[in-house]
Amino acid sequence: MSLDVAYLALGELEKILSQYDEKLKGIEDTWRAFTDSATKTKSSWDADLPRIKIRVDQLRNVVESLKKEQEVLLAKRELGLISDKDYETLSAELQKKINEYQEKLDALSRKMAEIEMRVLYLWARALTREYLAKFDLVELEKKIEDARAAGRIDEETYAKMKHEIDVMKHTWELLNLLSPSDKS
Repeated sequence: MSLDVAYLALGELEKILSQYDEKLKGIEDTWRAFTDSATKTKSSWDADLPRIKIRVDQLRNVVESLKKEQEVLLAKRELGLISDKDYETLSAELQKKINEYQEKLDALSRKMAEIEMRVLYLWARALTREYLAKFDLVELEKKIEDARAAGRIDEETYAKMKHEIDVMKHTWELLNLLSPSDKS
């Protein structure tokens, strides 16, 4: 009778373990797809960010240009080149445009910051030991320090890269603590 129990127990254990093995394989496949997607999205974002910043700067310049036009209008009024009524009308129109563009600029800047944080968050979550093992993080950190010292990168770029390297270092440490041992 004990052999029957052993066969029953073996069969049930094999079935349960096989089910979990399949579930874990599905999770690992999904995880690989996530990490690939997050990494590609971050690369794409990093490539598009300079163009995005140029467009934001262009909008800022438009707002500043409109403010200067408003100053010119005030000077013309003070010199008597335009009437108070014309000044009020033109100034109100300019202020309306300034407010409109400033609101759009503020909304787009908030959206850009939100997307930046989401991209960084998902990228950080997608970091794997295999990916991080490709980098000498200490050497990478030294290179950006040297680039900053030599003036090849600005403070904003330095801060962004330094933060990303810190995320990579902390993730590496955590993954080394949590990773399952190699399969035998």
